[in-house]
Amino acid sequence: MHPTLCPGDIVIYRSISKKDLFELKGKIVVIRHPVQEKNLIIKRVKDEYSLGLEVRGDNSFSSTDSRQFGLVNKANIVGLVECVLYKNPTYIIK
Repeated sequence: MHPTLCPGDIVIYRSISKKDLFELKGKIVVIRHPVQEKNLIIKRVKDEYSLGLEVRGDNSFSSTDSRQFGLVNKANIVGLVECVLYKNPTYIIK
């Protein structure tokens, strides 16, 4: 998710509610990796479809995302990112 997130940054997220599921486009989410289910990943929701979510990393040249593993089922969403505590505070996201 670089440049939005860098190694060492702390992400605070909350569990996703049913009402959150209707407006996810553009939001940063924590999801279970569709292939490596034991791993959690952080991605931005690019588009929402009836079959699932298209997620992308903010660095399109080096991100593993829906272009490799396809759409993500909404059931794989663990949470919605609420806040980022930056190790290097040169970036500010609201």
